Amino acid sequence: MAKISYSKLLDPVSDIISSMESMMSGAFGATTGDQRECFKRIHAYSWGMHTLVMDVITALGIENTATRPAVRERFNVLKHPTLAALENLSAGFDGPLNEEQRGIIEFALASLLEIEHMMSNIWQYSLLRHNQLIYADEEFPGAALLRKLRSELKGIRLPTVELKFCVIGDETYLSYAFGEIAHNIRRHAGVKRVSMAIQEYGYRADITIYDKGKGFRSADDAAFQPFWQGDDAAPGLGLGLYLARRHIEGSGGKISLSSEPNRGTLVRVSLPTLP
Repeated sequence: MAKISYSKLLDPVSDIISSMESMMSGAFGATTGDQRECFKRIHAYSWGMHTLVMDVITALGIENTATRPAVRERFNVLKHPTLAALENLSAGFDGPLNEEQRGIIEFALASLLEIEHMMSNIWQYSLLRHNQLIYADEEFPGAALLRKLRSELKGIRLPTVELKFCVIGDETYLSYAFGEIAHNIRRHAGVKRVSMAIQEYGYRADITIYDKGKGFRSADDAAFQPFWQGDDAAPGLGLGLYLARRHIEGSGGKISLSSEPNRGTLVRVSLPTLP
């Protein structure tokens, strides 16, 4: 089984810390007093996140994160003011930024969102490891999953699908699963559009998602194993497809994947439905 790369968890935090130190030193140009106060706050909160991540790695181990609810609370206490400060700076509330400074703020904001995504995946991975997830069995519109795909693909074209169908399962976790599928396409495929088809067969619907992107070589179902990544240099922890599979299967569905380098990736999700 693949192993976690802890540097991928720590690097985005370290990136924010170092970028704020550069901003405070004036390396990218003069700043207002309010801006420098924002840089200092972001710097301090980022060190707090670095300490928290180190605690998760060294004291708890990510498998045990969910046994300490305070971990999520501590992260949110640090994340929310950091995000607010970065967004204020980006919007120019504390004074205009030059092009280089704006680029640094956008980079720091992207790093924070990457940390948030990885911490969310770690939390759910830990819950699964401790059998603490309970999947609801409810009826909801399949369009909710397609909206999640569309919103997460961000700028990648997805065809409009008119077919209306009702899914039976856990809407929250299935939406998370489709978000992770989209996240992998957006991050790794390198495409501007994605094909999709939906077919109904009595009590199930098959949703096929195909990108003609970079693809990867994977034996058996390795891509669904925790921490597996097709490219060791890729960002993230390699938990997205693992979580997608667990959430889909936990809701009574199935997921399969086939991929070839330079030919793209096809994902097929089969979900129970009402006819």
